[in-house]
Amino acid sequence: MSLTLHFHPLASFCWKPLIAFYENNTPFEPVIVDLGDEASRAAFLKVSPTGKMPALRDDARDHTVLESTIVVEYLSAHYPGPVELVPADIDLALQIRQADRFYDFYVQHPMQKIVGDRLRPTDKTDPFGVEEARAQLRNSYAIIEEEMAGRTWSVGESFTMADCA
Repeated sequence: MSLTLHFHPLASFCWKPLIAFYENNTPFEPVIVDLGDEASRAAFLKVSPTGKMPALRDDARDHTVLESTIVVEYLSAHYPGPVELVPADIDLALQIRQADRFYDFYVQHPMQKIVGDRLRPTDKTDPFGVEEARAQLRNSYAIIEEEMAGRTWSVGESFTMADCA
């Protein structure tokens, strides 16, 4: 199989490319990375030297793609399916990318801050950072509620990359 996605199902940034793969029925080999397992970690670091997930390996094109949004853009450009994740219309594509960034920076990042804090030892928690993240989420959710009123999709009239975020 040409496409291999290295990811962990509990890493929320990995969900975006998984959704893109499944929405377009794009065949791929899923490889779940266990960073706690020395062999799995070493194999993954050969694909993604930064250790960040997800990482897409495309053997057919001899290319490795890192970062969830870039993986989705890559799939849209090189393995398009019935769902146009990033449309050719430049203005619509820019709106989709802006929504994608909003969800990453103002929903995913604060969510990860809260979850990460819960996983830390009690003496290493960051109550101030968690409260900032919660405030950011409250604000983000209010913006999303207002923008999504009367809409089905995040941007435009059909499912796009923004809906994967």
